[in-house]
Amino acid sequence: MKKNELIAASETVACKLRAIDYENLPISDYNKQYIRKIYPALRYYLDIFVDCLYKGIQSTGLAASGITLIDYGGGSGFLSILAKEAGIGQVIYIDLNPLSVDTIRVLKETLGIGPDIILSGNSDVLAGWCKIQQLKPQLLIATDLIEHVYDLKRFFADLCTINDGMQLFFTTASTPYNPLVKRKLRRFMKKCETGIAVSPNYYEKRREFIKGQYPTLSEEQINVWGSCTRGLIYEDIRKAIDTNHLPFPEDKYNTCDPETGNWAERILPMKYYKELLDLYGYQLYIRKGFYNIHRSNLSASFLFRFLNGCIRHLGKAGLFISPFIILRCKR
Repeated sequence: MKKNELIAASETVACKLRAIDYENLPISDYNKQYIRKIYPALRYYLDIFVDCLYKGIQSTGLAASGITLIDYGGGSGFLSILAKEAGIGQVIYIDLNPLSVDTIRVLKETLGIGPDIILSGNSDVLAGWCKIQQLKPQLLIATDLIEHVYDLKRFFADLCTINDGMQLFFTTASTPYNPLVKRKLRRFMKKCETGIAVSPNYYEKRREFIKGQYPTLSEEQINVWGSCTRGLIYEDIRKAIDTNHLPFPEDKYNTCDPETGNWAERILPMKYYKELLDLYGYQLYIRKGFYNIHRSNLSASFLFRFLNGCIRHLGKAGLFISPFIILRCKR
């Protein structure tokens, strides 16, 4: 498939999505708020989806109509809608959030186009469903997802049971290269951990859990365990205390919600991804992202076009000004 065909499909999808009155759709306030947030940058997100779809289709060596695509952590489902508009043969949407799953069902009914299969759950649910259906999808695309996955080893193990030759594409703004992005994300992590980004913050959640589960511990012990178990869910916190194994977080900032395991924009070195993927016979290729050029302000549009040009022509150095990266995993 030619890229201009995907761009044309994205323009059609943009028109369809802009024609919807989201405030009056029977969807949750959570998803209305999410769509409200990304709506001004709709063309930018569609550009990212086009880029991933184009490279993804090329990587399979198949015609679009012969591809089964997994839109993993699909959220609003806009990628699924674009994929079907572009002629992808079968699209499987999956998301852990039931509110998002309800939203894509409503959008599909409203637009008359959307994913062929809609699933609710995690990677184990997806793997189980594909096994029952004896289906081997060739392509998986996940945007702004990989930085939130609690257990990446289990995640990739599940994906390999689906199809150990499946092409994987992940976009993430949790880049270890761009210093400005790193500083911004780490400020957010600090607010999640001990600040005001979430209430109660993650540190207080861990303390209250430990205090409730282990009432014989002193305040000092609770504080120590609460601090050292940063990045663990309740189950793993309990295992650590029961075995008296005091963990030490490898990173000064990375933290997750101990209740759900959802990491707060976790930044990992590429070495970690490479070593992990090597366990499953995958090679990692890092591609540079780009800025949003669809701006009403002409000066801003010019600036970001200039930056995109720099990213393209600076080779590996372009990673240090790229706003996000794309991780391509292939056999």
